Amino acid sequence: MDIERVDIVTVSGSGARIHWRARGPAQFSASCVCTRTQAPQTARVRTCGQRYHLAEFVNLQPATQYTFQIACAGQAAACYTGHFKTLRIPAGPFRFRFATVNDIHVGEEEYGLIMLPGMGNISLTPGLRCEIQGKPFWQFTNEQAIRELNALDLDFVIVKGDLTTDPTTENMERARAMFDTLAHPYHVLRGNHDHPGAMPRDTFFDTFGADKTWYSFEHKGAGFVLLDCIHPRTGYLYFPGPELDWLQAELARLAHRPVFVFLHTPPMRVFERTPRSRVNRFMSILKAHANLAGVFYGHTHANKRVSRVCAGRRVPFVETAATMDYPGGFNIYDVHANGYMQTCLRPFDAPCCQWFEKAESAYYGLARSVLSGRIRDRNFTAPVHPHIAKNSGG
Repeated sequence: MDIERVDIVTVSGSGARIHWRARGPAQFSASCVCTRTQAPQTARVRTCGQRYHLAEFVNLQPATQYTFQIACAGQAAACYTGHFKTLRIPAGPFRFRFATVNDIHVGEEEYGLIMLPGMGNISLTPGLRCEIQGKPFWQFTNEQAIRELNALDLDFVIVKGDLTTDPTTENMERARAMFDTLAHPYHVLRGNHDHPGAMPRDTFFDTFGADKTWYSFEHKGAGFVLLDCIHPRTGYLYFPGPELDWLQAELARLAHRPVFVFLHTPPMRVFERTPRSRVNRFMSILKAHANLAGVFYGHTHANKRVSRVCAGRRVPFVETAATMDYPGGFNIYDVHANGYMQTCLRPFDAPCCQWFEKAESAYYGLARSVLSGRIRDRNFTAPVHPHIAKNSGG
C-alpha cells in the first residue's frame, strides 16, 4: 500500500504525532526504537475518512533520537521509515500549561486569495472553497480544534487575532459564541481583519467588552502581554504611542517575571518599519528587557521561528499557522520554572483532513513548502533568563 504526505507534525519531551495518508483503505501499525538503547515502542494509530492516519507515540525519553516505521497489514516490508528527536524538557518544576490559536476567520468564503492594495477585488491567486456536512471550512476546522483543546488540561487559551474575515457584528458574535464553548478561560487580541475601518462601531471592542484593546495579566509567576498592533482605519501594522508607553512601563513592572508577549502581525518585516508604524520603537523596547520569554504572533498562516538578541540573550520570535487552513494547527505551551516548551498539534478528523489535503494546492501549489515550516519551527524548548527564573516565584 502506497502512502504519502508523511508529516512529523508534533514532537514533545515525551512523545510524537505523525500524520500520513494512504492511496486507499488499509490498516497500519507504527513503531519506533530508541537509536541509543534499541528499546521498541508501539504507537496508537488512529484512522479517519479511511485514508487519513495518525500515529501517536507516548512515554518516550526526552532529548532522544528515535527511528520510526509505518507498516501496512499484510506487507512484510515497512511502508515508510523516518527519524525524529524528542525535545529537551525545560529545567525546573512544571508550573502550568496554556494554548494559543490564531486566524480563525469566521465568515470566510474563499481561502488562498492574495489581494494587493488598490486592486479592488482582483486576486493574484485562485481561491478555494469547501463545505462539508453543511459547514464551511473555517467552522468545522475551528470546532474540531476547540474539541481537542477541551480534552486537554489547560489553564487558559490565547486567541491571537483575525477572529473574523469581515468584522460585522454577526461574524464577531459568531466568533465569541464559538470560543465560549471552550472549557477553559480565554483571552483575545485584535487581528488586521478585525479592525473597524470605516464601520461606525468597533465590533471587536464591543463584542469582547475590554476596557482597551491591549492589556496584561499574571499567572503562576509569569506575565502575559497582549497587544493591539493594528491601525484601526487601515488594518496595517501600527503601534499607538500610548500603547508603547504602557508596554515599556509594564515590562519594567514585570521585571522579575518571565513575560510572554502576543500580537497578531509579525513585527520583523523591514518594509513595515515606518516612522508612523512605530515598529522600530516597539523592537527597541523589547530589546532592552531581560525578562522577555518570547514574542508570538500569527497573520501569515505559517510556522516560522527566528531569534533576536534582547538584553544580551537570544529570544524566540514565533509565527504560528492558522487553525482553519493548511497546515492547520494550534499550539501548547508547558511552562516550567526555568523555561517552556512549545508543541504544535494538528486537528484530526475526516473533514479537517479532507480540507487540509485540498488546501495544500493553494498559492499555485506552494502552500505545503511555504506554510508548514520545519519541525523545530513548530516544536521547541526555550529557557528564560536564569536570574528571572530564580526570582519569579511560583
